Amino acid sequence: MEEFEEEQISPLKSFILTYLLPEKCYQLFFHQLHLTHGPCVRMVLGKVLAMWSLVSLLAPVPQVWRLVRSGSSEGLSLVSALLDLLAVSAHVAFCVHHGFPIGAWGESVCVLVLLALVMFLIQHYRGNSLTGGVSVVVYAVFLYLLASPLTPQVLISESEEWSVLIVITSRLIQVGCNYSNGSTGQLSGVCVFLQFMGSLGRVFGSIQDSGHSLRSQAVVLASCGSAVLLLQVLLFRNRRPVGEERERGRDGERERKKEE
Repeated sequence: MEEFEEEQISPLKSFILTYLLPEKCYQLFFHQLHLTHGPCVRMVLGKVLAMWSLVSLLAPVPQVWRLVRSGSSEGLSLVSALLDLLAVSAHVAFCVHHGFPIGAWGESVCVLVLLALVMFLIQHYRGNSLTGGVSVVVYAVFLYLLASPLTPQVLISESEEWSVLIVITSRLIQVGCNYSNGSTGQLSGVCVFLQFMGSLGRVFGSIQDSGHSLRSQAVVLASCGSAVLLLQVLLFRNRRPVGEERERGRDGERERKKEE
């Protein structure tokens, strides 16, 4: 009976030892019940948040779905979407220039494709399909040049360093857009939530790697921007844009005048 139970438990233990804990921490947590061991707790948190950061790479998927389903890009900032695209592009170009294996950054290419699709859809649903198509082509050429040997490696390294500030700017622009509209429009709440959770993982990883450095502080600011966006999604839920509310009010006044 005990052997049967051990066989049932062994796959779970194997998963924990492979992805979450070394053998020593496993013994401390599950055999000695020492659940407050600092280094092991930090290790678990770091790996869980790192795994969640990978999940957060799927954040653009619900945004694409929201745009296609609604047939509208109302409330989304094109500049914010472009800045997100530039930030990921800088990371991909950095990895290519330094010869990192594709397994370390291949998922970022999928994110690039999704963000480029978001950029196109925003313009498409505003009646600028041709401009959207041209912008995607121009971006593809830009990315090719950025990742090619034609671009100095120093410039690539600098763009990677500035990518966090680009993300912060992107979040602030979308926050300002939401505030001025009084609504989040077609901004996907699932997308914002995934971005926020991913940003928490990056905060933890950045502090672990470099302590309270300037870059870590910038990563914290980017996470705060995602938090504000998430708060706006919760506060502005089901609220119509200010312009639409005014237009409805004018329509109501016209109807009343006709009835009189």
